[in-house]
Amino acid sequence: MLSSYVAILRLPHARSLLLASLVGRLAFTTGPLSVVLFVQEATGSLAQAGAASAAIALSSGLLAPVRGRLVDRHGQRRCLPPMALAVMAALVGLVAVAGPSPGQVAATVALAAVAGASAPPLGASARVLWLSLVGQGPRLQTAYALDAVLDELLFVLGPLLAGGLATVYDPAAGVLATAGLAVAGTLGFVASPLSRAQGGGRAAAAAAGNGWAGALGRPGMRTLALSLTGVGAAIGIWEISLVGAAREAGAPEAASLSLAAWAAASGIGGLWYGARTWRRPAGQRYLALLALLVLACAPMAVAGSPLALGAMVALVGLVLAPLESSAFVLAAELAPPGTLTESGTWLTTAINVTAAAGLAVAGTLVDTVGVAATLAVACACTAGGLLVALAGRDRLGAAPYRGRHEAGQAATRQARRARRIL
Repeated sequence: MLSSYVAILRLPHARSLLLASLVGRLAFTTGPLSVVLFVQEATGSLAQAGAASAAIALSSGLLAPVRGRLVDRHGQRRCLPPMALAVMAALVGLVAVAGPSPGQVAATVALAAVAGASAPPLGASARVLWLSLVGQGPRLQTAYALDAVLDELLFVLGPLLAGGLATVYDPAAGVLATAGLAVAGTLGFVASPLSRAQGGGRAAAAAAGNGWAGALGRPGMRTLALSLTGVGAAIGIWEISLVGAAREAGAPEAASLSLAAWAAASGIGGLWYGARTWRRPAGQRYLALLALLVLACAPMAVAGSPLALGAMVALVGLVLAPLESSAFVLAAELAPPGTLTESGTWLTTAINVTAAAGLAVAGTLVDTVGVAATLAVACACTAGGLLVALAGRDRLGAAPYRGRHEAGQAATRQARRARRIL
C-alpha cells in the first residue's frame, strides 16, 4: 500500500510542495484555539473568545470561494502571499488591541473576521497542483487521499500545538505562531516551480468567462456541494453528541477516546482507499461511499454504551476520508475550465460551514431531546445528502466524462508549463 504513496512523493517537487502546504495549513488548525485562549485571557470572557473564534470560522468558510476565484483568475503567486500577509497583520493587530472594554472587544472580533476572510486557500491550491503534477487517473486519487489524511492529522496536531504554546509560554504566543506559520507556509508554497506555472493566460481567460456563478455554473458541481452540506452538518453534530454520550454515561474521558478512534479510522480508511486502483468512475464511487456513510451511522442512535458508540464512530471514520477524497476528485472532473481552485473551496465551505451549524445546534438538541435523538438527526442529515446526490446522479455520473476531458486539457496545459520550468 505504501508504495503508491512513495511513488507520488518521489515526483519532482512533490515533497517540498506538500511540506510547505502542510505548514501553512497548520496555521489554520492552531488559529481557532489560540484565539480562544488569548481572547479569554485578555477579556476575561469565554463568550467574547467564542465570538472571535466564530468570526474566524464563518468569514473563512463563507468567503473561501471568493478567494478561490481570485486565485484562479490571477494566479497563486499574485494572490496567496498578500492573503497570508493580511492574516498576519490581522492577528498581530488582534494581539495588540484585545481587551475587556466594548471598543476593544469589537475591534478584536473584527480583526478575527479579517484574519478568517484573508486565509489563503492552500488546500484547494495544493490540489490544483497535484492535478497538474500527476494528471487525471489513479495517481490523482492517491495524491488526494494522502492530502486528506495529512489534513486530518493537522486537526489533531494544531490544537495540541496551540495548547502547548499557551501553557509553556503565553496565550499570545499561539496567535503569533499562527501568523508566522501562515506566512512561512504560503511563501514556501508559491516558491515551488509548480506554483509559478499555475494561473495566468488561458486559465485566467477561462475563469473570467464562467460568469458570476463560477464553479457552480455547472449543475454537477451544485449537486456535489449541496450533497456535502448534509455530511458537514452530521460531522458537527457527531462531535457534540460524543461528548454528550460520555457525560450521560459518567465517563467524560470516553469522548476523547471516541474522537481519537474516529481520527485514526479516518486515516486508515483514507490511506487504504488512495492506494487502490478503482475502475468505476468517481461519480459512482462518491454515491457508493455516501450510501455507506448512511449505513455506518444509522446504528449510532441505538448504541447502548460509549464503547459501542466509539466502535460505530470508527466505522464512520473509515468512510469519511475516502468520501472526501473522492469528492475532490469528482470536483476536479466537474469543474468548469479555469475554476479548479474555486471548485475545491466550494466543497470545503459546504462541509465546514454546515459543520459549524451542526456544532451550534447539537448542544441544544442533546439537552432537549437526548443523545440518541440527536444522533438520529445526524443520520438524517447524511441521508438528506444522499438523496440530493441520487436525485442528481445523472449530473454526477454523465457530466464527469465531459468534465474529465476539459480538466484533462487544463491539466495538460499546466503540465507543459511545468515541464518548461522543470
